[in-house]
Order: sequence, then C-alpha cells, then structure tokens
Amino acid sequence: MKNYSILHNLVALLLALSSASALAWDSVGHRISAAVALEFVSSDLRTELIEILSAHPRFQQDFLDSIPRFVDSNDEAQLSQWLLGQAAYWPDIARGLPDPDRQRYNRPAWHYTDGAWVRGAAAFQGNVYIDLEPFADIPGEPSTDIREEHQVTNVSTAIDYNTYVLSNPNANPADRAVALCWVLHLMGDIHQPLHAGAMFSPELFERGDRGGNAVAIGASNLHSRWDRALTDSGLEAELAEIMQLLTGFSRPQVEGVESDWDQWLNESRMTLLNLVYPPAIRSAIRSAEASGRDLEAQNLDAAYVSSMQQVARQRLGLAGLRLAIYFTNELP
Repeated sequence: MKNYSILHNLVALLLALSSASALAWDSVGHRISAAVALEFVSSDLRTELIEILSAHPRFQQDFLDSIPRFVDSNDEAQLSQWLLGQAAYWPDIARGLPDPDRQRYNRPAWHYTDGAWVRGAAAFQGNVYIDLEPFADIPGEPSTDIREEHQVTNVSTAIDYNTYVLSNPNANPADRAVALCWVLHLMGDIHQPLHAGAMFSPELFERGDRGGNAVAIGASNLHSRWDRALTDSGLEAELAEIMQLLTGFSRPQVEGVESDWDQWLNESRMTLLNLVYPPAIRSAIRSAEASGRDLEAQNLDAAYVSSMQQVARQRLGLAGLRLAIYFTNELP
C-alpha cells in the first residue's frame, strides 16, 4: 500500500529542512504526522483540506511564498504534502510572527495540559510526584461544552474548540483555515508524553519542571530530547518504519472509527508516568534535595534512548492515522 514516490518526496523535504537549521521533533514530527495522514485519506478529501487551507489569512506569506524550490508545484500530491505539513507546523510559526499577528494567532497555553486536569478517558493525572501528595484533580468540562475560544485552557479543550470550528461548514472560511492548522498541530502535540503533565518535588520543582524543560540532560533538557527523539536517525528509515508499524500486513480501518482525544491524552500520560522519568533521575532529584544542591545535568542510557525512540515512532504514527480518521469521519 506504500506510495514510495510520496515517501521519497517527504524524505527529500525533511532532509532539506534538517540541513537548513536545527529543527526539533515538534517541527519535523508534525510534518511527518501530516504526511502519514495523507496516506490514509482519499484524493477528494486531500483536495478539500487544501481548499480549506487556502482561505488562511496568511496563506500567501506563510505558505505560498515559503514553498521550497525543490517542491514541484505542478505535482499535486507533492504540493499538498508540503502545504499540509506547513499547516501542521504553522502554530509554532505563529510564535514568531510580528505583532499584531502574533497576538492574534499565538496561543502558548494550547500546546499542553496541566497534569492534574482530568476528563473522560483521561481519568488519572499526568503528574509525577516525588515525595509529595498528589494535587487535587482539576475536572474538565465536557468536550461538547467548549464552543468559544475563551473556554480553551489546554491542549484537549483546544482540540475541542478547533474541531468544532473546522467541522462547521458555515464558519468563517479564514477561521476554518486557522482551525485546520491547529487541529493538525494539536493532534500531534497530545501524542507527545511531555505535553500531558509534569514532575513535582518539594524543593527543586515545587512549581513543576515545565514538562521536562527544567531537567537538564547534557547540554539539552528532557523535553527537548523527547522532541528530538528521531532527529539523529536516518529519516528515510524512520518514515518507512513508522508506516510499517501502522500497516503491518493490513491497512488499518479509518471509516467509521470514532475520535477520542481524551483517550490519546490518557495514553501519553501512561508513558509519562511509566517511562519518561526513570529511577535514576528520580533518585538524583531526591539526593539533590536532601543535600540542598541544584540538580546536576543528567544522562540518558542507551536502553532509555531506544525506548524513547520507539515510543516516538508509535506516537507520531498514531497521530497521523488519527488525523486521517478525524478528517474522514468528521469533516462535512
């Protein structure tokens, strides 16, 4: 079922991107998930997605004017792949837009959730507590109640809101285009474990470690290492392996499958609680707190890195497949 021409084009795109600048997993990863989604949608649906995106208020400068020279604009599949990959990355582009567009489009709190927030299938917290009693749960409003932007507080409610706008054919076309970018992006973010909670301790991380950003790993940090889990690998091999993980010997079902992002958040939290903060890091935090020292930069052993990379492949692949499921079943 693999379309090797499309895969080859994506590999060329990612190689060029990675050589141009040091892009993290949350850039390249979003593009991969968007490309995976295109492997499972019909050509008509692909065309519909591009039509929706073309109403984006910054479509000319952030999309058409940014198409790399190596992308063949006459090749519909290749162009669609690049445009939707750019759309999936666009909420991060919005962070660096000049005002007033940055104020209009950048939503930092939409990319993650407080680990104490619970709802539906996300029935347990995503916070790791070291020598602390868990905080009280923060009950979330039902997804069907989130209809206005001011109600959005985290990645889950941001998906609630943006899927509502995107699935409404009577909504303002520009608003639908922006919502499409956010849906592509957030359905990737919710599959990253460190967007699902944080780690707390009595002294060093009384206010949390900001999803691993405050835990130094060598010259980097834990969050960034998860973002970049596949960056150092051969991109062609990674993409082929992700597709193999999804397809195996049969094509997964797309039509008639329901979307439940609370369940996706639950999956990310299970990984956060069971894998992300290994015993060595927890022990180092306890030792630093007992001695009144700052936490020194930690190292990740080979077994941890291997597990992290495998989880990243699974989560990126599932994000892409679930995007296809949502688009196939929920778009009018």
